[in-house]
Amino acid sequence: MKRVQAKASILTVLVTLLLSLSVLSWSQTGTSAVRGTVTDPQSRVVVGAEVTLTNLANGAARTMKTNDSGGYNFDLITPGEYRLDVVAKGFKKQTVDNVRALIGKASEATVQLEVGAASEVVEVQASSAGFLINTQDASLGNNFVSAQITQLPLEDEPTSRTSRSTASILIMRRVATPRFREPQIN
Repeated sequence: MKRVQAKASILTVLVTLLLSLSVLSWSQTGTSAVRGTVTDPQSRVVVGAEVTLTNLANGAARTMKTNDSGGYNFDLITPGEYRLDVVAKGFKKQTVDNVRALIGKASEATVQLEVGAASEVVEVQASSAGFLINTQDASLGNNFVSAQITQLPLEDEPTSRTSRSTASILIMRRVATPRFREPQIN
């Protein structure tokens, strides 16, 4: 009887642990979003414009039409570099290059169309500084490549030029975290 209860207890603990880990994995985000508004030269919204978001790394494209407020929203996309193409009747085709989708952070790309035939194309080079500013909330974050990590100076040897691995950056050192001290009352 005790053996059956012990097995049931172990099974209960394992199921609880498995459910806890699955909930934690769902809370991790590895996606991004690109959203914005399409306007005309007078800054009025353009309803029904066709917006196409193309991943420059693999060529995958998603298309949608702007809503009643001229907005579009591409959620759950892979972080990376994108191109945004906007086509609307009575306007020139607008292309915005260098749209950066960062991990867990929505990028804003407002597109202003010019009046003309759709066969005419207007290309806009998006500056990366405009898309690195998070206008949605106060969170901070950025994508880093391994070359940026290895170029960081070492704390222990400030004059050394040795490189640092990504794993060593992630290790929290005890000296880096201040200890909390209770106030002493005399």
